[in-house]
Amino acid sequence: MSGNVDEGGRPTLISQRMVNYIRRLVTLGRKNNAVEIQKALKEEFGMSVSDSTMRRVLKKAGFIAFVKPQKPLLRSQNIVKRLQWAKSHQHWTVDDWKRVIFSDETKVNRFASDRKAYAWKLPHEELNSRHVQQTVKHGGGNIMVWSCITWEGVGWIVDVGHRMNSEGYLEVLKDDLLKTMKSYGLDSSKMVFQQDNDPKHTSKVVKEWISQQPLEALEWPPQSPDLNPIEHMWAHLKRELFHSYETPPSSMHELWERIGQTWYAISKEECQKYIESMPKRCVAVIKAKDRWTKY
Repeated sequence: MSGNVDEGGRPTLISQRMVNYIRRLVTLGRKNNAVEIQKALKEEFGMSVSDSTMRRVLKKAGFIAFVKPQKPLLRSQNIVKRLQWAKSHQHWTVDDWKRVIFSDETKVNRFASDRKAYAWKLPHEELNSRHVQQTVKHGGGNIMVWSCITWEGVGWIVDVGHRMNSEGYLEVLKDDLLKTMKSYGLDSSKMVFQQDNDPKHTSKVVKEWISQQPLEALEWPPQSPDLNPIEHMWAHLKRELFHSYETPPSSMHELWERIGQTWYAISKEECQKYIESMPKRCVAVIKAKDRWTKY
């Protein structure tokens, strides 16, 4: 590859040796983005390459640019638990998953979504540590909400604040979870309740209350939002909040009103689409082994 012209108008010669060097940098995970690769070329070959030339070279080398998805940090012991869980549920049918009420909390920012990071990868590559933003849960300056989804549609949504403890969470279950089941006419003795392993979810008072209910509790693997279809509903909610309004909410009260209007507008067909994907999610975890899934 040669004869490229950078943005300054002067020819920039990119040899095949340099292209091979770039491919090694990216595929071995040593460099993630165009800026890092530019610096590496400068150090290795003494060549300055413009942004546009660098992007063009990466594309011609077969790489694609993408937004790094945010994924939880996967620890070795939790990788094992995820795999065990997926194998034990891989034979559940869609009819089995129809019984599950999927729940979670999320934060909704008032002004913008969380910062995005970009990287390059080959189209066939699986997600690994250099392809994702490893995160810890939640931040500030937003509204924290809880809700759930069922085969019949979205559940009640509630502002839980940023310092909810186990007693507060228990009140959410007693109120909003039960109201959700009642509103859809769900037989609690036939339902399965899913929640993640947040300490307030697994506290003694919450466990005792759930054990006294007719519904069944679903054991859940740690660090596994990719297994929870409600994550797609959260993404849908935030996407609609961002794109459906010309201006940001003028107050937190207005943000809350928008959240409710947008959440309750989600159709049951949308919920069903993602609940139906649960068998595929289990297979994806098994295939991914120690890596993240596309979900």
